[in-house]
Amino acid sequence: MSVRLTVRSGLVLVAITAPLAPALAQAPVQFTVSNDVSSCLAIRARPQSSAPSIDCLSAGVRVDAVGTAPYWRQIRLQDGRTGWAAKRFLQIVALPPVAPASDERDDAWLEIHVVDVGQGDGIWIHTFDDNIPGNGRYEGYNIIVDGGPSDPTNPLMRYVMSQAHERAAIDALIITHPHNDHYPGAEAILRHFEVREFYDSGSLNSSDWLRFRTRVSAETYRGRPVLQHVGRNTFGSPDWGSELQVRFLYADPGLRNDLGSSGTGTRINNSSIVFRIQYGSQSILFMGDLEGKERDDSAGTLKYGEKFLLDSLGPEALRSTVLKVAHHGSETSSTTRFIDAVDPHHVVVSSGRRPYGRQPNIRFLPDSGTLQRYCNHSDSTRIYRTDQDDEAERRTAANDADGDHVVISMNGQETRIQAYSAGNPITPTACVP
Repeated sequence: MSVRLTVRSGLVLVAITAPLAPALAQAPVQFTVSNDVSSCLAIRARPQSSAPSIDCLSAGVRVDAVGTAPYWRQIRLQDGRTGWAAKRFLQIVALPPVAPASDERDDAWLEIHVVDVGQGDGIWIHTFDDNIPGNGRYEGYNIIVDGGPSDPTNPLMRYVMSQAHERAAIDALIITHPHNDHYPGAEAILRHFEVREFYDSGSLNSSDWLRFRTRVSAETYRGRPVLQHVGRNTFGSPDWGSELQVRFLYADPGLRNDLGSSGTGTRINNSSIVFRIQYGSQSILFMGDLEGKERDDSAGTLKYGEKFLLDSLGPEALRSTVLKVAHHGSETSSTTRFIDAVDPHHVVVSSGRRPYGRQPNIRFLPDSGTLQRYCNHSDSTRIYRTDQDDEAERRTAANDADGDHVVISMNGQETRIQAYSAGNPITPTACVP
């Protein structure tokens, strides 16, 4: 297969790339078709609900699973053919023993998809699946962090659904804070998927947010109410597989006078859920829209949520391989002391072409000065953006969700990142603000 390279503005554009192969099981695992199927379970030619059906299995039929993809198991039929079946309709025949903590695989990739939703945040996390459900390790969980803005095309839902099917499971839906570039798109997630657990920072905002919360309360997961965690003291330590250490570091701390005035955008931003995932030697820190200063403050200023984190946790608790930058790369985030504490190798910014301010002082996020601070910290840092090339392409808020996704893969030993510009793979070769 030939590959054509083009160099532009510190980026290598790759014209052709090979997709990651589905994970293969170490040995076939036997499943039975559950009684939940309406008539029979469609076996697809590919792990997509739009793929043609090659067979249909009745409830109770036993099959060997030989591979996995998000939301699907690859099974071997009795005539030797292989196809793909929706995971939710397959039950393991024998419960497996708990997997030992030392059971490590270098092909066990945790995937974090930072989806281009335009101006906003929409993230899909998929943990590795070893095809042995119930052993507590490599369970193939799916987590959504924020849903992006209100958009009839709903980029996040379409992105996840392209690899899923109707009423597939979302194990956790985390809305970092109630701003309209973070939660409205998640309503489509509630309509098309079944959400098991919901996380809310505890910050109240508009009547629209209250209506969204009412919608969450009306949903069910496998016939039971969604388990809701509202406020930091209800979060606990989530179990997303024993291979991961997931720690919620921050959410709305309640009545304080050092996080912005009540009811303001600053105060709501500083209610954001912040959490960190550790996988072996690799880690990623998710910051929501947490802030560290006012726009006109110097980069050396430290206040608000970033100060709270550093004062209460210290630098070691924040240090991470990858940083999902706070507040879309706004000048109000990423103070120099915070950057020094996290010391990231890779920086990911989720932003679009929504204009802020008034003429003649219109601006867009991210602020170049914010990104320059990361390059000043280390010129080996690589910056990935969901608004990649949007300005050069003269995109607006109406068409900025154009496929500038960022896919982060970790196997506990290394981190790989594949970024896209309008759907074309790119590789940063320098720290470019």
